[in-house]
Amino acid sequence: MRLLAELKRRNVIRMSGLYLVGAWLLVQVAETVLPAFDVPGWVLRALIILLALGFVPTLVFSWVYELTPDGLRRDAEVDRSSSIAPQTAKRMDQLTLAGVVVLLAVIAADRFWPRDAAPGPAPVAPAASDDAPTPGPEPAAGAVAREQGLIAVLPFRNRSARDEDAYFAEGIHDDLLTQLSKVAAFKVISRTSMMRYAESTLSVPQIAAELGAAVVLEGAVQRAGDQVRVNVQLIDGVSDVHLWAENYDRALTTETIFAIQADIAQAVAKAMQVALSPEESSTLRAGSTRNLEAYEAFLRGSLVTDTASISSEGSMQAIAAFDRAIGLDPGFAEAYARKARAQLLGHWMAVGPRSLREDARGSLAEAQRLAPENIETLLAQAYEFYMGDLDYAGADAMLQKILARVPDHAEALEGSGYVARRDGRFDDAFKAFERALAIDPQATDVMIALVETLMIVRGDFDAAEAMLARARKLGADTRARAIWNEESRGDLDAAWAEVDGPLNSFVFTPAQIALKSRDPARIAQALSPAIWPEELRSPGDFPEAYAMVEAEAMLVLGQQAEAARLLAGIQQRLMQRSEPYPSRWLANAYYQPSDLPGMLGDLQGVRAAEADYLQHARRDVWGARRTHRSLAIAFARADDPERALHYLELLVETFGPHKYAWFAPEPGLDSLRAHPRFLAMKAGYERWASERAP
Repeated sequence: MRLLAELKRRNVIRMSGLYLVGAWLLVQVAETVLPAFDVPGWVLRALIILLALGFVPTLVFSWVYELTPDGLRRDAEVDRSSSIAPQTAKRMDQLTLAGVVVLLAVIAADRFWPRDAAPGPAPVAPAASDDAPTPGPEPAAGAVAREQGLIAVLPFRNRSARDEDAYFAEGIHDDLLTQLSKVAAFKVISRTSMMRYAESTLSVPQIAAELGAAVVLEGAVQRAGDQVRVNVQLIDGVSDVHLWAENYDRALTTETIFAIQADIAQAVAKAMQVALSPEESSTLRAGSTRNLEAYEAFLRGSLVTDTASISSEGSMQAIAAFDRAIGLDPGFAEAYARKARAQLLGHWMAVGPRSLREDARGSLAEAQRLAPENIETLLAQAYEFYMGDLDYAGADAMLQKILARVPDHAEALEGSGYVARRDGRFDDAFKAFERALAIDPQATDVMIALVETLMIVRGDFDAAEAMLARARKLGADTRARAIWNEESRGDLDAAWAEVDGPLNSFVFTPAQIALKSRDPARIAQALSPAIWPEELRSPGDFPEAYAMVEAEAMLVLGQQAEAARLLAGIQQRLMQRSEPYPSRWLANAYYQPSDLPGMLGDLQGVRAAEADYLQHARRDVWGARRTHRSLAIAFARADDPERALHYLELLVETFGPHKYAWFAPEPGLDSLRAHPRFLAMKAGYERWASERAP
């Protein structure tokens, strides 16, 4: 009791309280202010350690010395009758109270003060009509997404002195998203969706509300020589409260990058109240390579493999980047897997030669040898089954294997939708796309997939148009699908109104509309360099793409002699090739083996092509709408109406009576228009349309 009384008299207890309040206040202010000036994280840690070390010496000092009107004096030398310790105690109580008030104010400000993301211009979106639907998820979808715990990772800001280092920050962001998406408990919004917020001035709660995100991660990357500084903070998407923050100032190595990714994953897991498995933690921290240059090449390749904007040049750049990564680290399994996917995509989108498909097999084999159970390897295997072999059961097995480990892997869900669609399981396709969109509510590629499925399978053109408007508001290039939607409903004038320039991967689409409309002015415009540039006229394995359309245009315009001349030239050039149709019956082909003999009126040639189709073409229910249309037109032109009508009836049987509006305007089907079976399909379409009329 005497010791306690002496501690009170000497104000030691009050000093301990004042010290703790002051130290806490100092830490709170430093934690808020230091990141704004890019102060390394070790400064804050050092401050906390110094304050902790100073606690005991401060109490000892308070015990030994007393504040007097003459300054500090040893307590033993102060006359008790003249001591001002009681007055000092009152001042210390006042200071402590004031400190507590200020501390509460700082905490309240941090919790409730609105914060904006990094300033800059708002994302640029294509112009759209004022009455177009509002972008983003519907309110109910957003609420569901929030309940599911979606994670939004804002694009990392580049704070490096060199502008060319911007790719590094972007690549780190992309790789972090990829790695987080492999954690079973996480639902990660894709890079495509998040890049729209790269320069956004919206606050974190506003961004979270648009995406339906539970938490938002933001950060910045600064690279200087062999050093890297990464600042990250995790924020509650609703309350805007900072849940976790860290500043990393370390040597630039792959170990550093992967350790940071692992730390971020642990912080997100804690905030989401979930646990990472030991295997997930170990995999994140181990990373994919120990060679920094290889990792940087890998990042460069990954950034140019976007399906929506794939081109011949982009495909070659991606493959070259992955080749460099592999050359620097021959054991880099994920680089082999990504290279395989880039090769398959180039083949599938007809922006490269068929040899890419064979090359992909070699890349995949290496990925499987090095890391057979890696999710990147499994995705590449699914791509190979789907795009390389049209083996939908094999592709689905790989995707389901991924989803068994990571149930909300958005890319695997999207892929399973494409596989189900090709396999004719249209209801399963809708479910997969809708689930993928719930996880990633601004994924425009998924929206586009739903647009295609709505108009082709269900004939719900209005719903497809609404989804197109939603994707367009988010910056997606929807021109090709807008044309297809109007074409599918039979409105060629509306379809042509959507034509405003080249369509790269769908460069022949304007010509198809022009030919169906039989308008000479439209046909001339569709074949002009403004719509069909010279460099896009002989893509990949389809050197006669432009010439075939040009010849068909002559037939439509009644210029038979010119058409015959062009067709003879095409035939001669194809005969000189060792394999005239290397991609054979690929649904995405610019022309099919039946097209040329059909335009030549060569019935024997059309039948030979059909025999090849029936013997060699892989099952592709979704793609059959194109191959069956080509066969029907070829047989009609070669004067075999019964066989032509067979393929048209297959189209109606598979997709529904609305397909009549899509194929009916084809000039190559003119010889069938009075046939009873053709008229029966027309009547079926008219009944379907009248039932849907308001």
